[in-house]
Amino acid sequence: MKILYLITKSNFGGAQKYVFELAVAAKEAGHEVTVACGGTGFAGASTGKLVEKLDASGIQNYSVKNFQRDMSFLSDIMAFFEVWQLVRKNNNDVLHVTSSKAGGVGALAGRLAGVKNIIFTSHGLTFDEVWRPHWQRALIYLGTWLTIALSHKTIMISTETFARAQKMPFLTKKIFLVKNGIAPIPFLTKAEARGELAPDLPKNSFWIGGIGELHPNKNWSSIIQAMTSLPDKAQLLIIGEGEERIYLERQIKSLGFQNRVHLLGYIDGAKYLKAFDIFVLPSLKEGLPYVLLEAGLAELPVVVSDLPGNHDIIDTGETGFLVEPTPKLLSTTIEMLIRDEGMGRRLAHNLHASVTKNFSIEEMFEETMTLYKK
Repeated sequence: MKILYLITKSNFGGAQKYVFELAVAAKEAGHEVTVACGGTGFAGASTGKLVEKLDASGIQNYSVKNFQRDMSFLSDIMAFFEVWQLVRKNNNDVLHVTSSKAGGVGALAGRLAGVKNIIFTSHGLTFDEVWRPHWQRALIYLGTWLTIALSHKTIMISTETFARAQKMPFLTKKIFLVKNGIAPIPFLTKAEARGELAPDLPKNSFWIGGIGELHPNKNWSSIIQAMTSLPDKAQLLIIGEGEERIYLERQIKSLGFQNRVHLLGYIDGAKYLKAFDIFVLPSLKEGLPYVLLEAGLAELPVVVSDLPGNHDIIDTGETGFLVEPTPKLLSTTIEMLIRDEGMGRRLAHNLHASVTKNFSIEEMFEETMTLYKK
């Protein structure tokens, strides 16, 4: 089959990892694979890590120059014509669109270009972004409905979003559940990872780690505030980059935490996970987060937001803790794990066993290919 994957941004978050894993697996299975993507989110931004990894894997890719994260009527119209021309030129058997903007633009362009099988993957329902104004969330709901209606099949990656999407009017038969799968990761040892990430931190310090964009959805300000209630030996390290960097730097400075909270920028963070003693994910919105699966493979105790997508991975008290991501509840839960290392080891062991058993990359690929072939 000729398969074209389309995604809005080319940084390397969860959605990009999803596209990359599927593209590599499809190529290895003998299919003709192409990926089209924008820059790193802003107008005129250069392409990111996804493009580097696609090039290294020998996968053909195209740049959609007018893709950007936020709404822009003119840029979105221009991006539509870029995608439409690309789809017409490639004459693909399957167009797989992922992320909300690429989903809407790609599904419409695919329909007009006569693509017979358009697959849309939703990495969480975007109208759940509670920090947006109500009018924007209403428009996003309408856009999501139209994207699913224009697509031939839609993949939901978590049980809760699957159930909710099936209740959207007239769309039930288009919705399928395919959970994310994860491949083995070549982790560095704890000593190696700490030596590369932050060799100057005190040897007896307790590392709390998180990975994700510096974006309002990730709610990093809450865990930074939580540090005021945690022991002095606790260090917070956040791997990621984004538009909230300046805001978060100001918060860190105002709290006097320059020596306890560290924004490490974008690096390929998964292999460094064993550097952490606890993994934290205080998001306000998630689909089914890869970083949480990665933390499970690294055998870390986790404290994460009580969100639907996280429920598919975490059972509170058995494989981690689901909490409302307020500074007080985050600090209370983390402090409990600092005091009780045995509990942390038990939770981490259970999570590792669950992720290994239930989130296979092979199963995700096989289920996705079944939808391609139908």
